[in-house]
Amino acid sequence: EPGVSVIAFTLKYPIDNWGEHVTEIALDGTFNTNAVGYEVSAIMGEASGQGIPLGFFLHVSTDGTATPGAKEHMLGDYLKYFAKRCPNVRFTLLDKESSEIKAMCTAFPNTKHMCCFWHALTCVEEQLAENCPPPLYSPQEAHCVFDFIDPAWAPGV
Repeated sequence: EPGVSVIAFTLKYPIDNWGEHVTEIALDGTFNTNAVGYEVSAIMGEASGQGIPLGFFLHVSTDGTATPGAKEHMLGDYLKYFAKRCPNVRFTLLDKESSEIKAMCTAFPNTKHMCCFWHALTCVEEQLAENCPPPLYSPQEAHCVFDFIDPAWAPGV
């Protein structure tokens, strides 16, 4: 994709030896942690109760010309590699970044996608610390971003 630089790699031994046994994949990234500005994401698998590093995805916008959805497309292509080699994934864990969620839903369409417990707690803590009412929830707007959300659902308060 124009305007984006990506370095991505997988770890051959874990994929070859554990890929068939991986039932859960987690994706999480860092931001602003290195001098060249790359966001670094790790992909971890779970098999037989063990955490297994599977790969790393580094990306950065190079000149501001990246098209909307560029990260989602690049990450989606990368995740499709894991979908082929880890065919028994039943769950994915993500933070709340929409491009990562969309890419994971595309690569693993028949998998349950969940927010990582740590990220969920952090989000709740941040909302409570603001000491102001939460933003209004629009199920129609949420459905436009994530088509798997029922546009007729609204939380009961």
